[in-house]
Amino acid sequence: MAEQIPQTAILLIGGLDPQGCAGLTADIQTVSHHGFHPVPLMTCVTEQTQTGMRALNPLSAEKFLKQYESCIADFEIAAIKIGLIPNLEIAEAIERILTIHDVPVVMDPVMAATSGGEQAAPEVMDFVRNSVLPKITLLTPNLPEMQYISANSAWSVEKQVRQLIEDGLSACLVKGGHGDQSFVSDYFANAFSQFYCYQPRLNKNVRGTGCVLASSLACYLAQGEDIRDAVILSRSYINRGIRESQSLGPYQLFSHQRQPFELRDIPRLSYTPDLIGKSFSFPDCPHRLGIYPVVDSADWVNRLLTIGIKTLQLRLKQSDNAFLNAEIASAVDISNQYSDIQFFVNDHWRMAIDNGAYGVHLGQEDLHDADLLEIEQAGLRLGISTHSYWELARALAVNPSYIALGPIFETDSKQMPWQPQGFDRLAEWIRLLHGHTPLVAIGGIDLPRATALHKTGVGSVAMISAITKAADYQQVTHDLLTLWRDSAN
Repeated sequence: MAEQIPQTAILLIGGLDPQGCAGLTADIQTVSHHGFHPVPLMTCVTEQTQTGMRALNPLSAEKFLKQYESCIADFEIAAIKIGLIPNLEIAEAIERILTIHDVPVVMDPVMAATSGGEQAAPEVMDFVRNSVLPKITLLTPNLPEMQYISANSAWSVEKQVRQLIEDGLSACLVKGGHGDQSFVSDYFANAFSQFYCYQPRLNKNVRGTGCVLASSLACYLAQGEDIRDAVILSRSYINRGIRESQSLGPYQLFSHQRQPFELRDIPRLSYTPDLIGKSFSFPDCPHRLGIYPVVDSADWVNRLLTIGIKTLQLRLKQSDNAFLNAEIASAVDISNQYSDIQFFVNDHWRMAIDNGAYGVHLGQEDLHDADLLEIEQAGLRLGISTHSYWELARALAVNPSYIALGPIFETDSKQMPWQPQGFDRLAEWIRLLHGHTPLVAIGGIDLPRATALHKTGVGSVAMISAITKAADYQQVTHDLLTLWRDSAN
């Protein structure tokens, strides 16, 4: 008999909801719709209805671990999701399981000691806090759960999370913790970053969303997604499922779907709570910005405008402010000699304002420091670089004039920590942003790649060395402009 090839599976640890709205039932549906095989490991058989929990009926640790042996006998475990922990005995058994698997672990801290949904006994909470949390990848409590898990419920949520991370937790996503009542806002933090992701509140009360979110996160982490991208993608899955939920009996049931979500489902992201829901209104720019050279001098601006370029960006790396301002002023003067020119200044937004540039382009780091309100009030267009879904969520919160995605291909222009985005990711962003925000593809693009890219429908391609380092930049520019003119017809 041929040897069986292990299948990629998600181990789901939790309780059984007899009404099928939450717990393992919701976990199984979520994992299946994410393309993984669900392997359920039951901690207890609950008795509950819409009126509440009547009994937990936990398994013995012995039966639980025997069940676990069957779960892993024929499958390769790619991630683990932990839900309802009914008692200390099961908590200790789960901790033993976590020492065996070197995979992402997401814990939705649903803990109850007795029927009625009471809080976990102190010894259970102490064990989870000291022995389980340091072994997981991401904790996803709601606010009441966070208050109970934290050593000091009087602290702010941010301080509570920081303390857990100092005590050994890798990352935490607190659900629904911030923002105006018109927004649902989550707070994410790990040792390296923190942010708030928020979405307009939907007037629907859907059961089991905490289970769905944690299971979705486990799937995205199993795929190798950056944890920040996993948060945004899972939140998008939740938002779409709530938006399209349907009534059945006394419940609103989550709508699980495999088809891609829509732009309205992607949450927005801010780094401080005061910016939750803050909207900006930057002027529009052409939906198809076309061939978009990025150059390092006013001289290059002059050369390219004389041969038909309409959109370009000046990216200066010098540190002398007097030189920078003079070069930007010269480039603006040159661009003003032509009609319908979209001239953007990279990074130096205040000099762009002072010299009357058409627009400014900011990277994600620059976005931290720039005064967006001042740029908006000056009437400049704003372009933003993105390299991931969480950076897209940040850009969408700002409502820029265009969004740049990169690197599409490997590039030598500067060292980047991101993998090339490729055609599939570009096609997905074209679909998401269509009719909403112009998209610019950037990174490793030359004439042959631009030829392939224009077939995708993207409205603009930005490039650096393909033009400025070409043996005959005029011919290359002519060929690119001809290509893009033909693609617009």
